[in-house]
Amino acid sequence: MTESRITRNDLDWWLTFAAAREWTFAKTYADSAPHHYVVEGRTDGVSHEDMVRASRVIHTFGSPGKYYSLTKIYLVSPDNGHRWWTESNDFSDTTLVNRATTGLFYGIQNALSTVSAIESNYDEVATAWDSQHPIAPGEVDRVKAILSGVRGKFPPHVLDIGCGTGRVLDLGVAVPACYAGVDSSQAMLNLLVRKYPKVAAVYPVDVREALGAGTFTPGQFDWVFLDASIELSSAQATQVEQIARLAVIVVDQAAWTIRDVSESSLTRIRAEAEALEAGS
Repeated sequence: MTESRITRNDLDWWLTFAAAREWTFAKTYADSAPHHYVVEGRTDGVSHEDMVRASRVIHTFGSPGKYYSLTKIYLVSPDNGHRWWTESNDFSDTTLVNRATTGLFYGIQNALSTVSAIESNYDEVATAWDSQHPIAPGEVDRVKAILSGVRGKFPPHVLDIGCGTGRVLDLGVAVPACYAGVDSSQAMLNLLVRKYPKVAAVYPVDVREALGAGTFTPGQFDWVFLDASIELSSAQATQVEQIARLAVIVVDQAAWTIRDVSESSLTRIRAEAEALEAGS
């Protein structure tokens, strides 16, 4: 492990490390949610650095699951016998890793799926991304001012293409219940769901695949955020523009470019309405 990256070598380390440790039964939860744990300072061979590294591995290679109403990121063992998770809000504060059988669930299992068939370069850096890319002073007010001219009457429904760990949500310009994020990085989506467990939807795909499949329809979202690094064909770019009812926001790091599409969207909707009326 480097300070900023988690790779499959770290995953292999954890699988070997976990198998070699003596896990302690959590007596406090014996009657409600039986599980075991290892903890720094009490479990032989477990240091604070080990627990921090393990937490980052779990959040890189795991996926969301439910414990009653709570959403956690779980890593399942290769034999599907156990799942591991941590509880600390900050990776650097991790002192303990829990382990439970995969044979028991608690509550309705309706967690969002972040599982992607794509190995993204961003997977390795996901658990360090937010700490290495903090929100700059004044950025929240700046982006809210930029968006003020394209707001509708109600909180915007947002599609965030190349959403990463959820910067748009961090900035407070969208609410989780009205937000959908698209990203091919499972680890980045894990971090988003970890921060915003009530987010409405995530799509762990390459957006070009989603566009080709017709996953999103014209006028479905008020705002569409688009990471400027994503390469789209002319037809795909037009399709993205039509998905937005009010605006497309192209994000190039700190530079945001607003495309007001409200007039063209209204024209398209009226034409569709007239066609439906004529056919009735």
